[in-house]
Amino acid sequence: MPILNLVHINLHVTDLERSIAFYQKLGWKVMFELGRSEPLQLAPVSIAGRIEQGGGSAKTVILSLGDDPRSATKIELMQYVEPKPTPRPARRPQEAGVHRIAMRVKDLDGTLTDFRSRGIDIPDEPREIRSMGGRQRFVLFPDPDDNLLELIEFHRS
Repeated sequence: MPILNLVHINLHVTDLERSIAFYQKLGWKVMFELGRSEPLQLAPVSIAGRIEQGGGSAKTVILSLGDDPRSATKIELMQYVEPKPTPRPARRPQEAGVHRIAMRVKDLDGTLTDFRSRGIDIPDEPREIRSMGGRQRFVLFPDPDDNLLELIEFHRS
């Protein structure tokens, strides 16, 4: 059976309310609250004997771009309460793993103007590359926990 779609991306954050406010400025909406006010107890899980998941307690919120719970793009923001969250060290560009979350926009310049007017710090200016049979304009910026985000505009020519 084929994979149907991506359900969500899980981001661990150091301050859930700060991250919710940030992502709401980008247009994400709270879809589900899972222990936002009362942390949930998470059972520890060991995967393949080398990866640990869960354990402790955490507050979690699912944010959505779109209203359909089956097909909307979703991010799960999770703040560990116990043990306390720790900021991750800066990643080198060639390090394996997820490095950025790319979000498509129709009008990059208009979106940047709008986001900056909402107080979102986007220090860089758009760049352009040729790729996938056309050109792309994009800009990179961090969320409050330095997860790298990308706004990208596609053009066929």
